[in-house]
Amino acid sequence: MSKESVIDISGPVDQASPQKVTTLPKRQRNAQFSGPVSPSNMTTVFPRSQAAVDEILDVNDPVLSRKLFETGLMLAYAAEIGKKLKPGVIATLTNAREALARHAWTKAIAEQFWPAYGQLCAAIKPVTGESLTTCGSNNIIRKYRLGTICLVSLILPLSILMFINAHISDEISDRIKENNALVVRLHDQLLGIQPGHAQNDVVAQLQELATSNRSLYSLASVLNRFILTAERDPLSDIVDKRQALQLPVPLTDPASAGFDKIKTYQDVRTYAKDVQQMNVMIYGAITAYLLPILYALLGACAFALRSLSQQIRARTYTPTYADFARIIIAVIAGLVVGLFNNFTQGISLSPLAVAFLVGYGVEIFFSFLDTFLETLRKARSRQLPQRA
Repeated sequence: MSKESVIDISGPVDQASPQKVTTLPKRQRNAQFSGPVSPSNMTTVFPRSQAAVDEILDVNDPVLSRKLFETGLMLAYAAEIGKKLKPGVIATLTNAREALARHAWTKAIAEQFWPAYGQLCAAIKPVTGESLTTCGSNNIIRKYRLGTICLVSLILPLSILMFINAHISDEISDRIKENNALVVRLHDQLLGIQPGHAQNDVVAQLQELATSNRSLYSLASVLNRFILTAERDPLSDIVDKRQALQLPVPLTDPASAGFDKIKTYQDVRTYAKDVQQMNVMIYGAITAYLLPILYALLGACAFALRSLSQQIRARTYTPTYADFARIIIAVIAGLVVGLFNNFTQGISLSPLAVAFLVGYGVEIFFSFLDTFLETLRKARSRQLPQRA
């Protein structure tokens, strides 16, 4: 049996010849690396080539990760709508997703991925990966729905409050107008009445005046609660308000009772007019400034929900700062639309309806402003030659 040659590790390695190297069988080589590494079985393991190491890229790009995630949604959407893609494009995109998951992303894979990704984008246009991701979540719809509910919850009570306030105020004005004529007529009749004598028509007018006083006082007290009882009640110091507001029974002295009720009416009328004026100041400001803004915002939300429903159905919606800008524009338009009296020329609409329409279609408001500015520019240009 011949002796096996032994490699002398003390000499230069590059001088070894094939005759000096003992080749182990394949099974023995595999067994040599199967056990744990120890000084007895440790062998020299040569690393991969430097070129192979350089090909593996350390990818920590959130944009690339997001695009690869969206690729799966885009491929699924393309399959749903029956869009045919080249097999090479699908294979390239699938291999790219797997390579990033295995942390085996290379420059060659990147060079193949982006052209294939571009072909996929062109195939499903105008739908994009971002729109598919956004339309798969209902967060944006939830935000607008919550905003609309909050606006309605604020607008509805204010509108009901303004309607009741305006109705009571109009009723007070009508009642004062009728009572003024009644008091003037009754005053002249009371001057001619002898003590102990009363005509039936005078008594009837006194009863009507007492009834009007009670009604006017009740309306003014209700309206005073709208402003948190800011105005002083003239009958608050009277213990028996019923005696001050009703005719005495029996009516023995119609003239004295009549003049007393006329004086009570004057106090109640002053109280009612003060309350009415304070309500006009407070709720007039709400009607002129706050409600138009709220209705304009409601119109903007209505447009946004309508546009969102169409875009989500088509899967083309992507978040943009233009949505928030439209809300700001609606606030500005609702605030200043009341300054332009000719904005609704030829159209019979309430100011709040105009505010809602302006919020719904802010482009109309901008078109009106551009037209108005062009008119001012032309008027200015005609005046300049005359001054010259």
